[in-house]
Amino acid sequence: MHREFSATRDDVDAIAAWTVIRAARELARRLATELDPLDLTPVEFGVLVQLAAADGLSQADLARAVGVRPQSMTPLVTGLGERGLLDRGTERGRGRLSRIRLTPAGRELLAQAYPVVRASNRWFGDDADTSALVTTLRPLLGDASDPVDAPVP
Repeated sequence: MHREFSATRDDVDAIAAWTVIRAARELARRLATELDPLDLTPVEFGVLVQLAAADGLSQADLARAVGVRPQSMTPLVTGLGERGLLDRGTERGRGRLSRIRLTPAGRELLAQAYPVVRASNRWFGDDADTSALVTTLRPLLGDASDPVDAPVP
C-alpha cells in the first residue's frame, strides 16, 4: 500500500545528517573559491596537508586520510606530481608500495594555502563556536591514529 509523504522545509532541515551534507557541499564551494587564486582545489589542499603531516604515505593511506575513493587518488596524485608538488618515488608499479612525499614546491604552495584555509574558521563565528563545532564533528572523522590527525609542521 502506498503511503502519502509530507514534509516541510523545517522538517527536512531538522535532519542533522542531511543538513551537514548540504553544508559540507556549500563549504567545499566556498573553500574552492578561496583557493582558486592559488590554482588549488580543497581536495588537493587535503592531499598536500596530509603529506606535510606524515613522512610519506601510500596512495591508499592518502585516499583514506583525504576522504576520497582510492580510484580518484591516481589522477589526483598524477596531476599534483606533474605540477612538481609531490614526489611519487621511483619504485612505482603494480604490487609495489610507493611512498608519496611533498616536494619543496608543494611545501611552498601549502605554506600559502594553509592560512587561507585556516581563515575559513571565521565562517563559524568566534573561536568558542568553531571549537564546539569541531568537537561535535570530529568523532565522525575516524580514529585518532589516522594520518589526518598528525600535526602540521
